[in-house]
Amino acid sequence: MKNILTILIFWITSIAIAQEYYQIAGTEKILSTKDSIQKFLNKTKDNYNKTSVKKYGYIANSVIYEFGETIKRNDSTITFVKLSLDLKKVDYKRDEIFELQDEKLTELELITLTGSKLNNQILKGKVTFINLWFVNCAPCLKEIPQLNTLKIKYENKVNFIAITFDPKSKVIEFLKRKPFNFDIVTDQKELLDNFFKPGAYPKILIVNKEGVISFISNGIREEESDSDNVQHTITELQEQLNQLISK
Repeated sequence: MKNILTILIFWITSIAIAQEYYQIAGTEKILSTKDSIQKFLNKTKDNYNKTSVKKYGYIANSVIYEFGETIKRNDSTITFVKLSLDLKKVDYKRDEIFELQDEKLTELELITLTGSKLNNQILKGKVTFINLWFVNCAPCLKEIPQLNTLKIKYENKVNFIAITFDPKSKVIEFLKRKPFNFDIVTDQKELLDNFFKPGAYPKILIVNKEGVISFISNGIREEESDSDNVQHTITELQEQLNQLISK
């Protein structure tokens, strides 16, 4: 079953300088290239899926657009572009972990694989990026290279922690085959079940310098095979980190 959610944007062509512009209706946001429009379409779909699936019960498969009426206004030719979200009905249950948004991180007393201690006092004062994962989780393993890249980019500014219920021995064997450069904490079934309650894996949480959980996401999930969607997710994580680091 497909429903259509319609959005209008303006396509503005400046006659004076022969330059095409694209303006989102009702806002001051200007898009200057067709590539920008495609990125906007992807972001529109992703934002809908992240914020509105639970409310409306539909997931966006794609964004369709077509050109409509053209009018002249001052020195510009404005062509209306009708955007439609191709929606599919879903049975959606929100994982409990999302209820932790804007809550304080629970008191932690953790030991990493390398023997380092991690607690709230040690983490305080820096942004903390937490990945919830396990060895036999295919989507978890798929996102590890991107997570390692984030670690390199923000290593001196952010605490990077990966928490799993897997036993230490299993994780050590896994790391011989695939590097995961976070501070890894194993054997945490109780913490995951009683506090985080992630439901499906993986999950990503970003905690601000004061210990408040400021961002939660499903990570870079297996279904995000499209490179544009993967890049959008990575960009969103970077934006969240940059914003919290600057505060």
